[in-house]
Amino acid sequence: MSRERLEALREELKRQGVNGFLVPRGDEYQNEYVPPSEERLAWLTGFTGSAGLAAMANDHAALFVDGRYTIQAQQEIGDQPLEQQDLNPSAIAGWLCDNLKAGDTLGFDPRLHTEPGLAPLKKRLAEREIGLQPLESNPIDAIWSDRPAPPSGHALPHPETFTGETSDAKRRRIADRLEDKRADALWLANPEVCAWLFNIRGSDIPHLPVALSCAILYRDGSATLYMAEAAASSALREHLGSGVELAHDKTGLFDAARRQHVARIWLDPLLTNCWTLQQLRAMDLELIMDRDPITGAKALKNPVELAGSRAAHERDGAALCEFLAALPDAVDNGVADSSFGELEAVALLRAKREQREGFTDDSFDSISGYGPNGAIVHYRVSPESSLPMKAEGIYLIDSGGQYPDGTTDVTRTVALGEFSEQARDHFTRVLKGHIALATLRFPTGTCGEQVDAFARKALWDAGLDYAHGTGHGVGSFLSVHEGPQRIGKVSTGVALEPGMILSNEPGFYLTGQYGIRIENLIFVKESDQYPGFLEFEELTLAPIERKLIDKLLLTPMELEWLNNYHQRVRDTLMPLVDEKTQAWLQQATEKL
Repeated sequence: MSRERLEALREELKRQGVNGFLVPRGDEYQNEYVPPSEERLAWLTGFTGSAGLAAMANDHAALFVDGRYTIQAQQEIGDQPLEQQDLNPSAIAGWLCDNLKAGDTLGFDPRLHTEPGLAPLKKRLAEREIGLQPLESNPIDAIWSDRPAPPSGHALPHPETFTGETSDAKRRRIADRLEDKRADALWLANPEVCAWLFNIRGSDIPHLPVALSCAILYRDGSATLYMAEAAASSALREHLGSGVELAHDKTGLFDAARRQHVARIWLDPLLTNCWTLQQLRAMDLELIMDRDPITGAKALKNPVELAGSRAAHERDGAALCEFLAALPDAVDNGVADSSFGELEAVALLRAKREQREGFTDDSFDSISGYGPNGAIVHYRVSPESSLPMKAEGIYLIDSGGQYPDGTTDVTRTVALGEFSEQARDHFTRVLKGHIALATLRFPTGTCGEQVDAFARKALWDAGLDYAHGTGHGVGSFLSVHEGPQRIGKVSTGVALEPGMILSNEPGFYLTGQYGIRIENLIFVKESDQYPGFLEFEELTLAPIERKLIDKLLLTPMELEWLNNYHQRVRDTLMPLVDEKTQAWLQQATEKL
């Protein structure tokens, strides 16, 4: 089908008078997760990963993905006439320059791109005299005959018992920052920052509990909030109060800015799409381009949010343990007729989470990879790809839940039966990296990129590595991938601060054989013993596979950490799980 779609897109591009087109994986809000109506990349190419871009250039087409998705993309695009390339600005620009000629024009949807995102490409194309043209309408929408309708779910108040701060207090706190910038208003381009500022949640996007929205915050703490009329219930209006005006058309935001006599508006160029900038510039506003202050503020969880996260992780850990305890029998029972596989494992874990108080959704599509599928870093199981599981080899399950008091994300690697000594070595090196980061003490002002190597050293010692970051920020009943903090090789310039929640997830992947990852969520806290230094504390509670550990590779300190962690897991979760799981938990947390 995608061959026909690629050809139909070429015809539409000819009709719109351009020679090429960019198809990003995202929506007008720059969300990582998008509603079905915005899944243009998947519709066109079949690639379902959370990061990617397709490019059309005359008679050629390419799909650009990063190292997490190399194998997945190969499987999903099959024999389509799509070149697979590395997802980086240089590679994209180089490919386009090779397949377009001077005088050609590359079209793009200005609602789906930001100016900083396009800047490197624009420069390279200009050097080759290739035009970059914003299009009035997205050509894919013209040929996507059965495109799903846009979401229209209700937005709901998120109570102070979970947020720890009222929306009015948050708006006044952020409005104080406008004074420092001499800005009249702040443009809120993203539903996540709106969800945090107004203490609202929704169900418009799978796995991300937000309502599609954007807003303007003024210097006095009042605001104009855009969302679909169907989303705004009477309860929401009462929650927002008289300080927040609702607009049900995006042009209402621009009209409100005129009424409020806004002359200088602060916006984040990394979150604000090109189309919005076009509209604001047409109003002759002075644009103050800088990082959104809300993104950093919501990363610093207050005591109520941290307490909620701890509670959510206890319930989630209990669900995960019940799944892990039930897994061996499920595999054994399904061996004869191959009736239990990766897909059934996802359903079993989901059923365990659904039994826990407050569970609303998975925080992302579970990565359930047995054997060679575990080596696909962001593998997405489907009925076609699901492998039957046997009582042998290694299984990787990366999953999480959304609860009103917290968002979880945890990966465990499980030995279902016999495995190689090489796998034991790889697993133990990943564990050593995990412990190195978990036990790290570092001075205030340290950035994530400065601690990344601690998680990789044991692998590097053996000439091994992994092609993904070590840690990402996590929201509070918001996105499981939240900035600005992260831990990885790429420089961010963002210091780790008390209250930030991150993942700790080193891994190793042997193509065609198995994948290994150990992931806990951690939060940054001040050191009690050393003023001016910071440490991490574990949030995730679940046993780490003891069978895969080579005890001789662990130092006494590493062994002590593991045994102490398992003791805490046992003490905390034992009262929360069923009798069968209690027996399993006792064994899974025995001292090494």
